[in-house]
Amino acid sequence: MTAEGWLRLALVPAAVWLASLAARRWGHAASGYLGGLPLIGGPITLFLALDHGAEFAARSALFTLPAIVPKAAHLMAVAHVGRRRGWAASLSSGWLAFAAAALALAALPVTPFTALALAIAGLAAAWRWLPRPQGPGSAPPVPSAELRLRLLAAFLFAALVVWSAPRVGPLASGILLSVPITGSILPPFTLALHGPDALARLTRGFVVGLSGFAAFFFVIAVTLPGWGVTPSFLLAIPLALACVYGTRFAVRARR
Repeated sequence: MTAEGWLRLALVPAAVWLASLAARRWGHAASGYLGGLPLIGGPITLFLALDHGAEFAARSALFTLPAIVPKAAHLMAVAHVGRRRGWAASLSSGWLAFAAAALALAALPVTPFTALALAIAGLAAAWRWLPRPQGPGSAPPVPSAELRLRLLAAFLFAALVVWSAPRVGPLASGILLSVPITGSILPPFTLALHGPDALARLTRGFVVGLSGFAAFFFVIAVTLPGWGVTPSFLLAIPLALACVYGTRFAVRARR
């Protein structure tokens, strides 16, 4: 691999590292906001567009978008099982829920707008049925072991998608981008170290962050083939951040 390729891959764990530092400062909910954003999928999608063309990356983004429904199922299973069982049972239940929801959606026809509608419905259902935290939030310590695991998982995942993209095509790349990597690292540590109330705060934060995930991949799927890489990403990134901010504001106002 060239030096440019290694630099690209290094950008993915660097983004995860910065998000982890922010979460350490502002609490479990902020950790969920950042975990839900496409900090891993966004840079990888950019690499796919640069290496394999706008059409390839747009189709990958299109297949990633409806996978928010399995992500929401994953969060609900993790949070509810985590209130009664340990982190291993919680994580296993989350993966089973993700797989079941993904299989249920596999046969559905996908367009950008149907995919966006599914994503919104999945996030609304998760917000409605996720456990609610009881106590006030606090800034969590992020153990060194967890931080190293986050960075290693992000790097290996980015390498897997970039390496496999020309071999498996945009559909499989989109499926890989939908896998809940941060959603499988943060919840077990949070539950084991801080308990189910912190886990509830984290998973609800993920829902807010996933609103930005949905906005990002919708814009990429719709605009990338016609607009090109730079305009499409320049619109997708601020819109994703604006969706997270707006969702967070709406949630707080309702409370």
